[in-house]
Formats: sequence, C-alpha cells, structure tokens
Amino acid sequence: MRLKCLLTLIRLKLSMMVRRPFMIAFCLVMPVLMSLFAGSTLARNDLSAVRGGYVDHAKNDSSMELIELLESSGLYWTEISEDESERAIATDTVDGVIIIPAHYGDRTATDRKVEKLSADTEASAKYLPGKNAIASDLVIESFLISALAMTRESILVDDLLTMTDGTSVSREEMYVRLRKSAEVARAEGASLKLELHNLQENHRAQIVQIPDFAVEILFLSIFSLLASLMIADPATQQRLRSIDGGPLRDFLSSLTALAIAGVIQLSLMAGLTELIIPGVNRPDGYWLVMAVFLLLMLAFGQLVSLMPSEQRFVPASLVLFIFALIGGTFIRLPSAFVDRVGQYTPHGWAFARLSGMPTTLPLLAVAGIGFALIILSYVLQTRCHRLTK
Repeated sequence: MRLKCLLTLIRLKLSMMVRRPFMIAFCLVMPVLMSLFAGSTLARNDLSAVRGGYVDHAKNDSSMELIELLESSGLYWTEISEDESERAIATDTVDGVIIIPAHYGDRTATDRKVEKLSADTEASAKYLPGKNAIASDLVIESFLISALAMTRESILVDDLLTMTDGTSVSREEMYVRLRKSAEVARAEGASLKLELHNLQENHRAQIVQIPDFAVEILFLSIFSLLASLMIADPATQQRLRSIDGGPLRDFLSSLTALAIAGVIQLSLMAGLTELIIPGVNRPDGYWLVMAVFLLLMLAFGQLVSLMPSEQRFVPASLVLFIFALIGGTFIRLPSAFVDRVGQYTPHGWAFARLSGMPTTLPLLAVAGIGFALIILSYVLQTRCHRLTK
C-alpha cells in the first residue's frame, strides 16, 4: 500500500513538470543551438598551448615514429577519429588535424593504378586547418619538419646502402648506425631551430571555445533547479506532514521524480546533439560523471526548497549562476583557475573531470557528499518548525 502511494506521488510530481512544456523545450533546444554555434564565449588564443590532432589510418612503424616526433615537438597532440575531426576544428578543440593515410611510409604500397608510390607520396598526409591561422601554421609546420626528418633519414639510409661499405649491412642496422651518428652530432652542438619573428599582438585571434559537455552541464543544472522549485508545493507538503510517514513519502517521491526527469532530460539533450551534430564526441565516463552531477543538483534543489517559496527563486538562481561562472561552464576560464578554485563547485568538478583535469575529490567522494547533503536536507525539512509559504 505504501509503495502504491509512493508511485502515485511520483506520477503526480512528474505530471506537474509536464505541465510546463516551455521549460522542457527551452532546456532541450538551447543546448543544441549553442552546440551548433560551437560554443557561447570568446577567448583569446595567445599561442601558449597550440593543439594538434591526428588520425592514424596507417597504424604501422612509420606512423608510430611520426607520432613520436610530433609529440616531442612541444605542441599538444591528441588522437581523434576522422568522424570527429571536423567537429574538433569547429569547436577549436584542436588547431589543425593531420590525417595519416593507410599507405604512409609503406614503400611497397601501390595505388589503384598499381603504380609504385614515390617517396613524396609515401610521406604525404591530408591536413585540415583550424580557424586560427597562426596556430594552424604551427601545427602543419610541426608535421612538415617531422615528415622531412623521416624522409631525409630514409634517403640517407638508401644512399649509405648503395656504398661499397654498406652492401653487407642490413637496412635496420644502417638505421641504428645513422641514428648513433646523429646523436653524436647533436651532442657536439648540431641542432635545427625554428624561430618566428615580428609576431605582433594584434595577431592574437578571437576564438569561440567551450566544450559541448559544458553546455549540457549548464542546462542540466538549470532544468534540475526549475523542476525542484516547481514540485516544492508548500500546501502539499503541509498536508502530507499531518499524516504518518507523509514527509518521507513526499521527499522520496520528489527525489525520484526529479531523478527520472533529469535522466530523461540529459538523454534527450545528448541524443539530439548527437543526431544533429554527428561529430560530437563525449569523454570517457561521461554518463557516470553527469549522474553524480545530477545527484549534487538534486541535493541543491532540496536545500533551496527550505527557503520561503516567494523568496527562493532569486537567491537560488544567483547561487547557480555563481557555480556555473566559477566552474567554467558559462564562460571560458583559465585551466589554472578551474584547477585551484572552480573544481570545488559542482559545475567546475564535472567540467574538470570531463576535461581530463585532475580533481582533488574522486568520483565516489563527491557522490558521498551528494548523498550526505540529501540526508541533511531531509533532516532540516522534517525539523523545520514552520513550513515555507
């Protein structure tokens, strides 16, 4: 009987949310529109962190060696799929993408006309430039220098093998000898430097930069807060308080209804974005982090419901805005600020986890804090001497 009453309350609270279709549509459409515009805030790329992406179709020794050279260049390199490359360029996640073909470095490969590929062709790759011309040039120059080094090394080995002293030496051994000689020359001071001169301040280009998941974090919190305020009806709470077990039923039904609505909202929001923008990629552990973030937002909503009904909306919205602002989901903030300050807000913690940044509190600890806040809110609600009106 108690379970039936609880299910009835859950259904009633869900119906209360359905009566506000504009809010649901707003929280569904706005994140998709903001993702289509590839973000919502302006930042300036001062070239302190040039980011390159690469797609490795070859998966051979040559491509692995090329990737090692790229990663040693001082730029930030990340591997992505070809389907994600255009989206990564649009959102300025990377400043350029190198697409390494399947025949890269394969001296025995042939094209469709069964013509042997030249040395130039076997070392060629496709490049997708980014929006920032200077950063994009640095990415392609890093590839060109790395590919040039590999090509010259291969040509030098071929020349050495044609000499009299190299006829009895295998190609692999000749590579080893050449690299040892190069190490000796480098130790003696030989180097290759690339210097950029007259880089003016006005070359720092404006870029739109905010991850897709930051928009979803922001609007999931907005939806959770608005839904919590909608179903926190003082008259219903007062009637339920007068019966045995009424406050607990109301509390559990509210949490369950909000959790169900939040999961549906997040699934629809992520699904629509994935459907309209196929190149959107979500980090590993996305759903688990968002589930813990939703738990924190449920606790926040229950704490807000302790305030008088006519006074709760403005302070709750202000606190939510501060969380989103400090957490880096509303405007682009320096990663150092998010690491030192922002990660200690719900929005900043979720943003940092999904961005791959280290967080002081692990996922289980944050989930425990969320449950503790929910229990605290229930205790405060039941011990409150006067109900909010």
